[in-house]
Amino acid sequence: MRKRSIFAISIFLLGLGLTGCDSGDIEERGYSTASGGLTLRFRARLTSQNDWEETGYGIVLAGFSDQSNYAVLQRPIPSAFMNGEAMEMVMSNVSSSISTMELAVTNTLRKRIATFRTIDLEAYKGRTDTIDIELGSIDVGLSGFMQQGIFNQACIQCHGSNGRKAGTLDLTDGMALQQLVDVPSSQKPGYMRVVSGDAEGSLLRMILHEGGENLLNYNHTEVLSSQFKESLEDVKNLIDEWINGL
Repeated sequence: MRKRSIFAISIFLLGLGLTGCDSGDIEERGYSTASGGLTLRFRARLTSQNDWEETGYGIVLAGFSDQSNYAVLQRPIPSAFMNGEAMEMVMSNVSSSISTMELAVTNTLRKRIATFRTIDLEAYKGRTDTIDIELGSIDVGLSGFMQQGIFNQACIQCHGSNGRKAGTLDLTDGMALQQLVDVPSSQKPGYMRVVSGDAEGSLLRMILHEGGENLLNYNHTEVLSSQFKESLEDVKNLIDEWINGL
């Protein structure tokens, strides 16, 4: 009797044309877009000593169009994948509207704050096979965010790149922490460049906030704002998080 009832209901729905609404598998929001796009397999070794969940930001693989600072799609990186072991993640049906895939920091609105790695998808347009992308070994903790997302993007042009070391400060990879943390300023006697656990008492924070434009001989607030126009306050918040966590 039950089988007959199910069969009768199915015939009834078919007659109404309702079965035409079934489009197949339902995609998970934030993981993929319409079918027919690229399939990307990412491999990396990620490490992090920080709990991003407590900051309100997260580490994600995200796709961006040229027109927006907000991710078209994104997939959070589970904290279990940030232990330095080999990680593999697949993102399928990546739409042609997405110009770059990025290992990035985003906020709860999926807004890009800073990027660790960027993959330009232009060269892969039209591919139907699975595309392997090696991201390498990356520190995605707050210290890694500071080095790759802040110093490398906005600071090393004057502090370490091409032999330039303004204020005798080198912020290149492997040098930044030892020259910043608990080190007296060579340009501002009586100030520490970065005071462990004390963002308010750190010269780095002072020169990046209102009122600190003239503490040194260069307006550092303009440098930061030019690089992070749409995420400046988020970047400042994360700099504070990094210093207070030292």
